[in-house]
This record gives sequence, structure tokens and C-alpha cells, in this order.
Amino acid sequence: MNAIRPIRNEADLAWAIAEITPYFDKPPPLGTPESKRFDMLADAIEAYESANFPDMPDAD
Repeated sequence: MNAIRPIRNEADLAWAIAEITPYFDKPPPLGTPESKRFDMLADAIEAYESANFPDMPDAD
């Protein structure tokens, strides 16, 4: 499993999105290292987007 790194710029964001995308096709079972990785990637992406694109509407 690849390490998760901070998202500090657009290149890091593109990397994180590429890393998380396969999980949408095949969701990891809850409680597995893969599900924790998915959660960490999602949190990092959300934090970066909230800080850098504050006017974007929520996905809800």
C-alpha cells in the first residue's frame, strides 16, 4: 500500500484523486487497512479543497 502524503498543491491533489478513484469501483471492506486509506485520502482531499476552493458548493 502506498503511503499517503500531504496535499499541498494541484499536483498532489491530482495524485490523491488518482489514488482514491479505484475505491469507487471496488469499495474496500470496512475495518480494513484499505478502508482506512480511503478515509484518509478523502479527508485530505476535502481539507485541501475546502481551504483552496471555499466557494465550491458541497456535494450533498
